[in-house]
Amino acid sequence: MKVEIIIDRKHQVSQSIMDALYQALLTRLGEHYPDVQVRVAAGSAMAMNVTRASREEKEEVEALVQSVWEDADSWMPEEESAA
Repeated sequence: MKVEIIIDRKHQVSQSIMDALYQALLTRLGEHYPDVQVRVAAGSAMAMNVTRASREEKEEVEALVQSVWEDADSWMPEEESAA
């Protein structure tokens, strides 16, 4: 399974936040899907793509990604969360 998160450059998300999000997603998704490949990158629009997964798996991944995003205090770099 491959999970790709694209963050719109207009949001000016720093590379350290994207790296931290990548690690958090890799850890959380890897608990359920050991063969998962994760990519977090800047792009021209916000997007999430899940490939090589069933419909049920895609729904589970979307819920896990949402959970990780909502728990940003646990993975966001300290200097970034204070800004």
